[in-house]
Amino acid sequence: MLGMLGQLIGPISNLAGTWMQGKVDKAKAETDVKVARAKAEAKVYETEATSSMLMEQNLTNQMAGSWKDEAWTIFFIAVLTACFLPWTQDYVKEGFIFLNENCPPWFHNCLYISIGASFGYRFGKQGLQIMNQRSNGNGSKKTTKRNS
Repeated sequence: MLGMLGQLIGPISNLAGTWMQGKVDKAKAETDVKVARAKAEAKVYETEATSSMLMEQNLTNQMAGSWKDEAWTIFFIAVLTACFLPWTQDYVKEGFIFLNENCPPWFHNCLYISIGASFGYRFGKQGLQIMNQRSNGNGSKKTTKRNS
């Protein structure tokens, strides 16, 4: 009877061992997939960061010989100075009123992009959406010409 029980237990234990090994192998395979996925995502992020850094470096190198930002800075200093000089204040005022009332939205957008780019700002989708909102009347404010 013990011999018969031993003959029955051997195949059952082999079957249980095989089943357990299958579960362990499956869990290991799932873990390997998760690890591989995490490594692939990390590689993507690393590549994006490297690409972004190289692009920034390239843009900085391109701007090294440019004096656009200095030109815009000089222009804004001149305009601000003219705002405080009594003999130029009327001209500045009339110029701003004219630009506000008669300047087409595309010119505003080009001006924003040109000035922003010269100071190192980038306009992607978000920047264009903001400019489109302004040109559609959301957030823009027109002033009327006053008689002095």
